Amino acid sequence: RFDTTARRSVHIDGDLRTFAIDCGSREFDALMAIEGPYDYVFNLSALKHVRSEKDVYSVEAMIDTNVFRAQDMLKLLEEHPPAHFFCVSTDKAANPVNVMGASKKLMEELIMAYSNDFKVSTARFANVAFSNGSLLAGFIERIMKRQPLACPADVRRFFVSPAESGQICLLACILGNTAEIFFPKLNDGDMRKFSDVVPAFLDQFGLKPLYCSSEQEARDRMAVMENNQYPVFLFSSDTTGEKLYEEFYTDQENPNMERYQSLGFIKTRQIPDKTLLLEQLSSFKTLFKGQATKAEIVSALQQLVPGFQHNETGLNLDQKM
Repeated sequence: RFDTTARRSVHIDGDLRTFAIDCGSREFDALMAIEGPYDYVFNLSALKHVRSEKDVYSVEAMIDTNVFRAQDMLKLLEEHPPAHFFCVSTDKAANPVNVMGASKKLMEELIMAYSNDFKVSTARFANVAFSNGSLLAGFIERIMKRQPLACPADVRRFFVSPAESGQICLLACILGNTAEIFFPKLNDGDMRKFSDVVPAFLDQFGLKPLYCSSEQEARDRMAVMENNQYPVFLFSSDTTGEKLYEEFYTDQENPNMERYQSLGFIKTRQIPDKTLLLEQLSSFKTLFKGQATKAEIVSALQQLVPGFQHNETGLNLDQKM
């Protein structure tokens, strides 16, 4: 795993400046032109939760953030090339079954298309524990609101801490060569069922799980909670885009596990044709000027992301969790 125990004082010379401006705005363009070129550029913006796929508006926002905004950034960097550009991806980009994963896979293809212009890299990593919209963040909100816990019993996930996710991004940028995709070296034994997380989580509050057969029963028992037993409803996963397990690479990607102790990486062998890909994205973008349905957007994504098998059930995670 990663070293989260070291506590060293680091002094960095120079001024730290922050700017409250939007990426893609006129002011941002001016910042890049006047202050650049930069040694390192990190794009850490992303809509990265499967639960974000709940309606056509959310899907459009996800693709805009994950693909089109990254495209705008790359266009700027063409004019002001950095020493290295990093754009965050997700484990869901490996064999995607949801729009979020497909959008990030498309983002990976997009940045790799620029890998001959300047160094680019990305990283796929697992669920960031306690991040906004994550399982554990949702559990905390439910505890605070005195609501029963609910989650799929059959879903297995890797978890990384916020510190670990930051380390993966930094290492992928600073150590990575161009056109490389990094991921943490984790074994199947490091994957945890959501149902196994529940008792350990409740134990931190001095509580024990009281498993219920329905959401209604859990709500009823919540009203008369006794003996520090907290109502929990576990169900079988049946939501759109939900994978039962996590993976960082596909059978075709041939990862390198030898270079680093804690990280593996995939070297992109075939760099996408930038001109062709930009033409395809331009055509894809016209969908968002009309009133495209979610099904139409998914169909267009499947043309752009070979192997994207969308798992549509008509239910979204927010309805359950």
